[in-house]
Amino acid sequence: MKNSLFPPLPRKPRFLKALAHSLTPSIVTHWLGARAIAIAPEQIAIREGLRAGVAVSTVMLVARHLDMPLMAWSAFAAFWTCLADPGGLLRRRIRALTSFGLAGAFITGTISALAGYSTAAAFVGLGLCVFLCGLARARGAAATQVSVLAAIVAVVAICYPQTPTGAVTLAALFSLGVLWAMLICLLAWPVDPSTPQKQACAALFREQASMAFRLLNLPHLQAASLLTQQKELSAWRRDIRHRIEQARSSVEKLSSDAPLSPARATLLPAVEAADRIFVALIAFEHAAFSAPLPPQTTRVIRITAAALRRIARDIPPGRHAPGSIGPYIRALGRLGTHPQTLSTRAAAWNAAALTDLQTAWLGKDQSLHGTTPSALATPSQPLSPIFIRHAARLSVAVLAAFGMTLAFHLPYAYWAMMAVVVVTQPGRSTTLSRTIERVAGSVAGGILAAIAGTLCPKWLVLLLVFPLSATTIALRSVNYTLCVTFMTQLFVLVTDLVGSDTGWWLGFARAENNIIGSLVGMAACLLLWPEKSTASLPTLVSRAFLANLRYAALATSGNGTRDETEQARRAAGTTSNRAEILCQQTSLEGLRRSENLKICMEILFHLRQQAGIASTSWLERTTDHTPAPTAQTYQTALRHFSDLLSAPSAAGDHLREMLLFLRRPH
Repeated sequence: MKNSLFPPLPRKPRFLKALAHSLTPSIVTHWLGARAIAIAPEQIAIREGLRAGVAVSTVMLVARHLDMPLMAWSAFAAFWTCLADPGGLLRRRIRALTSFGLAGAFITGTISALAGYSTAAAFVGLGLCVFLCGLARARGAAATQVSVLAAIVAVVAICYPQTPTGAVTLAALFSLGVLWAMLICLLAWPVDPSTPQKQACAALFREQASMAFRLLNLPHLQAASLLTQQKELSAWRRDIRHRIEQARSSVEKLSSDAPLSPARATLLPAVEAADRIFVALIAFEHAAFSAPLPPQTTRVIRITAAALRRIARDIPPGRHAPGSIGPYIRALGRLGTHPQTLSTRAAAWNAAALTDLQTAWLGKDQSLHGTTPSALATPSQPLSPIFIRHAARLSVAVLAAFGMTLAFHLPYAYWAMMAVVVVTQPGRSTTLSRTIERVAGSVAGGILAAIAGTLCPKWLVLLLVFPLSATTIALRSVNYTLCVTFMTQLFVLVTDLVGSDTGWWLGFARAENNIIGSLVGMAACLLLWPEKSTASLPTLVSRAFLANLRYAALATSGNGTRDETEQARRAAGTTSNRAEILCQQTSLEGLRRSENLKICMEILFHLRQQAGIASTSWLERTTDHTPAPTAQTYQTALRHFSDLLSAPSAAGDHLREMLLFLRRPH
């Protein structure tokens, strides 16, 4: 049993380890993904949530005991500090948290003092502060996270007008909360800095294993409708291609010469192995859609899936013993020596990929360790007009929301301005999705908080601060709507504890202000210095068409090197993903009956089928270097359509011609 290819799962898995996998199985995540709802259950951060729960709830207990409502500022500061923690190496975390603490204390004192001096001074100070925070996006991802939270501090501080002495007191309370949260975050429940990357890689292998096992149950789809086949064929490939690129990008950010280099040397070869095995899975999927799979093929799929699951289990705890995948390599190697068929070629292909991974883990092939230099964080970018426009747009939108709350005497104006800060993004499409998620989460959270505030006594509301703050932080990388739902409950109940309003009134005010702020942010992106129009759906479809033709031409001819074919395959997958995502968004916008949309959807479906044919041909070229009969067809078509689609406006005029080409048997 020790070397069994299909080891049984543990009878009683630990709760925290199995929670993410049991709550949202693959079928649920793919159902949500097909509806443009992103969710990453593997990124549930239990320890980070516990830190936030302790940091915020202890401050609220002290505030309640001292009967000091203004000390809620310390609780807010502690929560924001937990949000500002970027994870990773200790030096980077200390730098980010210190920057937020210093900037937040200065902003708190300055803006609250200006608000106490005059409304005009408050407007000027708030506008300038938010503008500078918007410009900070140019300094990279970590600076963006800190600057967004600093802007949130500013919009909350303006609703707490103080005398100069009171402003200093408020800044001191803010600093107290930051220092307490920093102690908790840096000292309590230490976390492996590479945990997010390990979880992303493990999730990638689990999804690939699920895709492999799913291939054994595809015969019922061979006679299904075109729409059903489109959903089944594209959803899994799109999700796995996205996970591969996301995991590769995340792992490459790990420093190659810091303490994180061992994790990088382990994870990067794993991502590359998953990408190579993806070729065989696509070829198997293409075969499964065409006819029932023979027994030998199903055995190759089962062994491959078992290997993928084993790697997925071993990566997060760091138990990646190279010998653990040895039995799967030997089994696939034996199957790969049989007479040449798709299953034998795929078995040899997967065995080679797993062997290279094993070699990399043994440290015998340093070239697979990814020693190319990589920055620890996103580098600073030049201060381009994009960032200036975004900063100006954000500043105007926040001031507009502030003015509306003053004009209509809306309570808790900072909730509306916070929504503006979070929702307003440099891109229009990102702002739209963030608006929808923010409104949905705020309404749901407001209703739940209103029920809790009405039915629960004060002591129970105080106890709810711990689980709500812990859950909010734990889910921040899982799904934004879920995070906002719990965050809304937390803010409403904390306000309930220190204020005079309670129950349904607070929940309604939170939802109302968030809706107003989200709509203001969306309107600002549409009306104030809007970005240039992005590529249209026909343009993205034509790019995907050409990328897939290029991949098919290389895979069938064998003219390109392995690296060139790999790059063409990745380009075909990523361009098809972008076109399919825009196709989904167009469909959600109510254009389901558009003739162009139907043609684009069918083209993308045929492109996924063509990718399966190309992957099958590539596997065949590994043993038979003779160009496939279709190689010349793809090369001629690539030259023809490259010339035809060279004009920027030509994509929409040639959709039917692209579809007719794909419909013809090759």
